[in-house]
Amino acid sequence: MALLKQHVSEFSPDGKLLAVVNDQGILKIWDTETNELKQEFTPNLHLSSKCSALSWVPISSQKQSKNDRKSLERNTSLYIALASSTGGVSLYSYALGKIERDLNGEGHSGKITSMFYDGKETLYTSGEDCQVISWNLRHEKQKSSFSIGNERPHAIAHLPNSNNIIVGARQLMVYSLETQELVQTFTGHTSEVTILTSFSIEDTEYAVSASKMERIICLWKIGKKGKNKASTCTLLMEDIAHTLSCQLDDEGNLKLASVTRSGVIHVYLIPLDNIKSEKPMKPKVTIEIASDSASVIQPIPAIAASLEHAMKGQILFCYGDRQFLTFEQIVPNYSEKLQVLVRTDPKTNFSKKKSLQTHDYGSSLKTITPKIDRHVDYNTGGMVSRKKLKPVEMPFESRLQNLNLNVGEKPEAQSKVQLLIQALHSKDASMLAMVLQTKDTKVIEMTLQRLPVQYVGSLVNELTLMMQSKRIQVESSARWLKILTQTHSSQLMALGTDDLLNKFGPCIGMIEYRSNCLMELSKLNGRLQLLVSQIKRNKEEDNLNNDNALLYADSDTSNSDMEEGMVGKSESDGEWEEDDDEEMES
Repeated sequence: MALLKQHVSEFSPDGKLLAVVNDQGILKIWDTETNELKQEFTPNLHLSSKCSALSWVPISSQKQSKNDRKSLERNTSLYIALASSTGGVSLYSYALGKIERDLNGEGHSGKITSMFYDGKETLYTSGEDCQVISWNLRHEKQKSSFSIGNERPHAIAHLPNSNNIIVGARQLMVYSLETQELVQTFTGHTSEVTILTSFSIEDTEYAVSASKMERIICLWKIGKKGKNKASTCTLLMEDIAHTLSCQLDDEGNLKLASVTRSGVIHVYLIPLDNIKSEKPMKPKVTIEIASDSASVIQPIPAIAASLEHAMKGQILFCYGDRQFLTFEQIVPNYSEKLQVLVRTDPKTNFSKKKSLQTHDYGSSLKTITPKIDRHVDYNTGGMVSRKKLKPVEMPFESRLQNLNLNVGEKPEAQSKVQLLIQALHSKDASMLAMVLQTKDTKVIEMTLQRLPVQYVGSLVNELTLMMQSKRIQVESSARWLKILTQTHSSQLMALGTDDLLNKFGPCIGMIEYRSNCLMELSKLNGRLQLLVSQIKRNKEEDNLNNDNALLYADSDTSNSDMEEGMVGKSESDGEWEEDDDEEMES
């Protein structure tokens, strides 16, 4: 069962184990009874591809006994079929804790989107190459394959009564396994169907589906041949569904539990005899989980839920952050529409248990603290002299020089790698900001070169969140993202087009959004510069040094002086003209 594109999970056939594959491709197997992490498997990402779907498969093997060669003993081992993004299928042994073998065959030419086990040594897979392949688990090889058209399937389920399979794409298609022909089609979803399950009541078969971008669940009644049939009823949710689980009670009603992306559990009670398809149905009860902290009450998201593997009338669910999970079974209170469970955060429980274990371990051990005198003789590897060495007092400055310490030296890239890995594991915002605010390109390059490949995806997610913050954080995130793409280009190209778009789609969107605003900002900057320069120019013109900018003249003295000056000038001019005439005559 594939959960959109975030993670993959499924309960074991007896419900005692839960297998989860997170974003980094790490497989974790939890015990639902003891809340313990039983196994954790990290595949070699250089040799294998990312897991896209999984399914629990019990495989029986016949062995000849030692006492009687004619008698055969049948042993059943529990395996997990892991589907890769390159189209192959591997078998992970729960007993050995490793991938034991791969299934032989051509496989899919693209990513495997979904798979299911029919309980009769046959495994069915659907891929992006629009093919459905059946695998024989006993002989560990591919049996047959057939095409389902041009639509890419994202979910697949088995209909055992009619020996058909139902494939979910934009529409639901029912194919016969014997003739490999299209029997029936259903329409009703506007996006790709990602979750699909089936059940039957006597001779009537039903299918339940949820899509990628819709907050509804559709119930389909599988019948005779037909095309474009509508759903029997529609169920409403508050968010997109991640898991679905169905169970029939003694009265013939359908119990359906769904876990949404926000971590809320919806439980529905559907009377199959009296279904009203005109009006969408709301959940009978909604279960939310909150922390019991005295300071801040925060919601705890639910990860998965199951009705088939729980006790009668109860529901089995787990909650946490996929690193620390807690499993529980309760009886839903159908008299209330909203049921809030106050629980302790699994991370807090884990830290308390760890501290108690270390405390008990330390109290049980008898420790002796050695007493050391002040005068200690340090022996070398050669001959030891019996003469006592005189204590040599060295100044503190020389000691620092011997230690060869540089106070202003920057930390090495290896310490940055450890801090970055620790910050990505614990999701500590302060520690992550301290690492990502590094501006030295050489330190960033060495840090990313030594960063394991499984942490690249989580680092891209953190950088995407930083690009939505302030300008300083945007600069640092762009710097790290540029060097990251240059350093891990080969690993990123091996992910494929869809995974790259999912990882870098938000980053590309933020970059395009900010680049679109760059043109308007440049225009505004130019206009502001013109206004500022004009204001400065006006101020400079007003502040010119002009001594005669202001004159004051007295009305009594100025006029008389000017008149006397004018009269004297006219008389002197006449005298000069007479002298000139006399000189010309002589």
